[in-house]
Amino acid sequence: MKKILAVTLAVVFILAFAAPVFAQSMTHYAEYKMDGSIDIEKQVGHLCNTGAEAKQTIKGEGEMTKVMDVTMEQYIVTVSDHMDWITAEDAVQNLAVISAIELCAPPKFVYEGAVVSPAAMYNIDRQPYTYYGVVGELLVGDPFGGTVALADVDPNFAEWEPVSKQIWAAHVSADPGFSGNLHQDYQAAYGPYAGIETDPEATFPGADDSDRWGWQLNERGVPEVALGVDYVGNYFTIDQMARTSMGTVQRYIDISSPWSHAYLYEDMTVVGMTEVDESFAMANLPAGEEAVPEWWELF
Repeated sequence: MKKILAVTLAVVFILAFAAPVFAQSMTHYAEYKMDGSIDIEKQVGHLCNTGAEAKQTIKGEGEMTKVMDVTMEQYIVTVSDHMDWITAEDAVQNLAVISAIELCAPPKFVYEGAVVSPAAMYNIDRQPYTYYGVVGELLVGDPFGGTVALADVDPNFAEWEPVSKQIWAAHVSADPGFSGNLHQDYQAAYGPYAGIETDPEATFPGADDSDRWGWQLNERGVPEVALGVDYVGNYFTIDQMARTSMGTVQRYIDISSPWSHAYLYEDMTVVGMTEVDESFAMANLPAGEEAVPEWWELF
């Protein structure tokens, strides 16, 4: 009995010491089979804490199957969500799905009449807010989701505005007796900012900021992007299919990137038969060396 107790205690202590090694995460997998009057409100993620925030509304009368697989960790969210349904022939309210994804990754900002100094170009740090920019555009990063008042940082930045809202949204409504589908597979990541390192020989970001990115001045004094080994990245990718055999499909995309200077906008409404199959990728910053394990480490 004492030996068994000793072994048990040893295992408990081992697990206690090993616990910090595991990544903190939240997962949710669900298969829905529904027939009748349906009313669902759902949220996945919490904006900058998980890279994006997705809100979903499902309402109406009919039959639906839904398979959803979600993984959330700090600064990153991964979602696979496939919904297929038929609105009841005698439905008073069409069975419909609204999905809206808001990204934490800041949009491109534009301003006029700014005199930009090197310090303002590359790093102005006012915790808990961090601002970083390039000539002609301004990036704004706020890991805590607060409101940024740029005039408080530099009066030259008083005239500014975001190019986009960083929104990806879809709405599919099937008429009575007709079918609808919304399939979404996406991943959004936005790791925090570490600041700037003026020593080109320094290891930056260091161990304390391994999950962050920053600027590091090279030998010529030119800032270059430096990634922590555990940095999750700054990107958004999605594969989506929105379809109805008869009904209404709406899509709204408003996303820009201050890194590539790219911008995508679309506001679409189609009444009738619609099928849109699409892929989108915004790659701002890649993940750090240790953030994505080598394929053989997964087994």
